[in-house]
Amino acid sequence: MECTDLSLYVYREFLIPMRSIGWLGREHGIPGAGMASLGSADLSRLKSASWIPSTLTLGWHDCEFCDGEEGFEGNGEYHYYFQDGSTYSAPMMILHYVEEHGYRPPEDFLERLRKAGPLEWDWRAERLSEVLLDETEDLERRCGVIVDLANWREPRTLDVLWRAAQDEELVDVGGVEIGRSLGVLLSCDFAKGIDVSSFPETIEYGIELTSQGVTVPEWFGDC
Repeated sequence: MECTDLSLYVYREFLIPMRSIGWLGREHGIPGAGMASLGSADLSRLKSASWIPSTLTLGWHDCEFCDGEEGFEGNGEYHYYFQDGSTYSAPMMILHYVEEHGYRPPEDFLERLRKAGPLEWDWRAERLSEVLLDETEDLERRCGVIVDLANWREPRTLDVLWRAAQDEELVDVGGVEIGRSLGVLLSCDFAKGIDVSSFPETIEYGIELTSQGVTVPEWFGDC
């Protein structure tokens, strides 16, 4: 899929309106190619912000700009939530595009990235929670919001995920995602005393995945 930067995200239906960045293809090429490379501070921020992948079931995509048979491929996307209520979506390949092909994300996005900080509970968190806990909602839609809730590291997130973990149907389909989000919260003071072994195996596995491969951005602060 190819989209121009800052266009409305339309790859799939999602509860939160998002702007697209880094959805590159041959038609529009690589924005920023030939310009000065992204500075080390901005690159470091982008890497930190690209910390928890979402929608890993969308299939693999080959980089259209790599030469030869050993091209790069990616799966899933990153969602970037900022304090002013803006939200962006990028393919997981965004870091590859930046480091290997000279892609430069739009300044609109970079400015927000430079000011990124802990999120306060807002309408986006409320909407994601509402759908996740609504048993009348489409199951796939419910599962699709689980990982994004990990952007709010606070007791209300833990409460929502704990309740989701009691829904057997939801756990059967999205247990790994519930575990991935819970794993982000287990280092927080308000999560002390949680017995991981009390969860179903799929949730435990998701928690293990997070402990092995996720680093929460420093600007999230303590929780």
